[in-house]
Amino acid sequence: MNQDRGSQPPAGGPLAAAAGAAFQDRIAAAFGIAPEAREAIVRGMLDRSARGAAGYWLQLLLAMGIASLGLVLGSGAVVIGAMLISPLMGPIVELGMGLAIGSPFLALRSFTRVAFSIVTVVTGAALLTLMLPFHEVTAEIAARTSPTALDLLIAIFCAIAAAYTTVRPGSDTTSTAAGTAIGIALVPPLCVVGYGIGTRVKSIASGAALLFTANLCAILLFAILCFLLLGYGAVSTAELEHAELAKQKPGAIRRVARALQVFFGLRHGWIFRVMMPLALLGAVYFPLREALARVSWEVRVRGAIQRMLDALPQSTVRSSLTVDHGTVAVRLVTLGRADEAERIEQDLRDKIAAVAGMTPKVDVIAVLDASALEEVAASVRATSAPIDVVRKEPELALLRQELAASLSGAWPHAAGPLVASRLRFPENDPVVVEVVHVGPALGDAAADLLGRALSRELGAEVAVQDRAISPEPIVAEPAGGWPWLQAAGPALAWVDEVEALHGCVEVPADPGEKPRQDVEDLEAVRAALRALPALRAERVHVREGARWRSVVSTAPCAPPEPAPGDAGAPADAGQDGGAR
Repeated sequence: MNQDRGSQPPAGGPLAAAAGAAFQDRIAAAFGIAPEAREAIVRGMLDRSARGAAGYWLQLLLAMGIASLGLVLGSGAVVIGAMLISPLMGPIVELGMGLAIGSPFLALRSFTRVAFSIVTVVTGAALLTLMLPFHEVTAEIAARTSPTALDLLIAIFCAIAAAYTTVRPGSDTTSTAAGTAIGIALVPPLCVVGYGIGTRVKSIASGAALLFTANLCAILLFAILCFLLLGYGAVSTAELEHAELAKQKPGAIRRVARALQVFFGLRHGWIFRVMMPLALLGAVYFPLREALARVSWEVRVRGAIQRMLDALPQSTVRSSLTVDHGTVAVRLVTLGRADEAERIEQDLRDKIAAVAGMTPKVDVIAVLDASALEEVAASVRATSAPIDVVRKEPELALLRQELAASLSGAWPHAAGPLVASRLRFPENDPVVVEVVHVGPALGDAAADLLGRALSRELGAEVAVQDRAISPEPIVAEPAGGWPWLQAAGPALAWVDEVEALHGCVEVPADPGEKPRQDVEDLEAVRAALRALPALRAERVHVREGARWRSVVSTAPCAPPEPAPGDAGAPADAGQDGGAR
């Protein structure tokens, strides 16, 4: 086989070149690659017609759409499906082959396709992101924004596997090709770049771009090295390239390819072709190494602090730990005396500083428990002078005041007036704030946003539980008393519990000549209505009307309209006549 112009003999002379070629042939034979198979693979890459271009771009767009939606939904299975569909590995490996064998036409054509593919995926993902109704950074997105040197190592292994599946096409490498597509993950990082551009979050776009660049450089470099090791540098491409260039229409690719022939034909041109991806790989290695060191520090420090927190007494009822970007913040709530909380806080601060190598932010809040209160009371009784025991109630009242102020600023007015709020302290869970309001339900998303706003204001994790009371009247015909009572009972129960609420109830008048069964049903519903605890509240007003009707609001009930000819009658003459 004629030697390619880009693979000149090394400085050792023909003997060294022959020894190197024999070594490459033995390596290739070990993997079942015959010398004629090398030329067939290169010929297949060079002779690729434009008829497959439509299929390539269709697969790429499908992979972009599936990966973008899978990332936004946080579905790893969907993202894996996009990896298997993506055809982007093909032109990247062909670019590595072009650089390995010194083929300017193959390298230039593959580089052009790779560049246009990157632009297409990023642009498509950004446009798709702009059309989404929500933008939440899921775990799948976050996992591709903080690459480390370990990701580079994964890319190296996948690059070797990709080169192996290229030189050994067939059924025995199908599973290897699928695993390579999943492991290298080329399209998902590009989709995350588009997501970062669409949401205007620079850190997301730059982190994912660094991950893709590391994967791309690793594939190129190690594909080139594998192809050279297997003897593909000895394949003569002069005649094949001349035939392919003759098929090309006069244009930029043809002119640039002819210009690159001079550079690729230099005696040591293969060194320059290998050094290009190597230099780029070295450039991305340093930020990846720093990221790995930062992640290692965070894992080590978080584990050490967690062990410290686990060793604390069981009186610590709630804790939060944040270790991120060189900062450490710990917040604890413990049952006990204030001096004990100060001792725990100082002890934790010293131990964490020794482990993390920086000054952490540690807050330990003490809440007096029963035993601590008993100690305080005993010390007061032992003294001769009367001293008032400071109990927990003022602290709880202050917390309620802070909560009310925070709710006033963060409450969405579209949810209606807020009439009450309650605090609950579940064991080993965040503080729960029950909000009672007259209006539409908040929904899970709004409740989560309100909880985050309160958490920022109060400096502790807070969960919001929505208690919505519909302001719409509950109305039923006289014959539908029992279903009406079942629907109105829960809303009227809030009137007994919340002072700011008023309940207005209308019951049908006596049926007169109606059947006996209807009269008995009416009286039974009235009796059940009188038995409701809410009827004990003076803020529930009952009067006669044409139908069953109830409404709960923050405004007092309007007086009944006087009947014609009774203008002088008292406004509340009919009040309470139907159920008292």
